[in-house]
Amino acid sequence: MKWKQLTRHVWAGSIYWPLPVMVWIVKDRDGLTLVDGGVPSMWGSLREELRTTFRGHPLTRILLTHGHTDHVGMLYELTEEIAVPITAHEIELPFLTGERSYTTLREGSKNKDIPPFAKNKLEPLNLKGDYGGLIPYPTPGHSLGHVAYYHPEDRILLAGDLFTAFFGKLRKPIHKFTANMEESLQSGAIVERLQPELTACSHCGVVKEASLQYRNLVKDRSLA
Repeated sequence: MKWKQLTRHVWAGSIYWPLPVMVWIVKDRDGLTLVDGGVPSMWGSLREELRTTFRGHPLTRILLTHGHTDHVGMLYELTEEIAVPITAHEIELPFLTGERSYTTLREGSKNKDIPPFAKNKLEPLNLKGDYGGLIPYPTPGHSLGHVAYYHPEDRILLAGDLFTAFFGKLRKPIHKFTANMEESLQSGAIVERLQPELTACSHCGVVKEASLQYRNLVKDRSLA
C-alpha cells in the first residue's frame, strides 16, 4: 500500500483491489483518526505506519463513510489488536451488525453483506461532533447512512463513495453499488456549500476544486 501526505493533517493510503481503494489517517493533537477500513490486505501496511511514521500518536478513533465491504475489510483484525471504537451514522449500524442487508437496498445491487461486527465495537456518529478536526456531513444515496468528513483547516473533503475520480475529474459513484443515484448526486451539492480545495474519493483519487465540476457532473447523465 502506498502512503501520501495530502495536507498538513491528512495522509492517504491506497491500494489496487482490483480498482484503487483509499483510506485516510488524520493527525490531531489528541491522536489519530482512521477514516474507512478499506480491504483486509491494507492492515499490514497501516500497522507499520502506526509503528513508524505515526509513532507516539495513538489511534483514537475509526470513522466510516459507510459500511460496504471495501470500507471495513481491515477493521476485523485491527480492532482485535487495538481497542478503538468504530463510529458510523446510526443508519449504517444495523448493516454492520448484520440486522439489515445491503443487498436489499436496490434491485440488482452488487453489494455484498459483510461479516457482522459485535455491537460493543460500534458507536453512533454525532452529526454535530468534531472528530479530530473532522466535521461529519450526511450525504445519503450511495448508502442510506453515507457520510462525508470535512477538515475545514485543511480544506479537504474525505468524500468516501459520494463521488469517484478519474484522472483528476469528478465522476459519479459506481452505479451498480449505489442504492439511489439521484439522491447521491443531490448529496454531492455539499461541495458547492463547503468549497473544498481537495476532494478525496475512496476510488481513483483526489479532485481539486470539485465545486467547479459538480454542476457539469449533474447535468451530464452519461458520465459514469
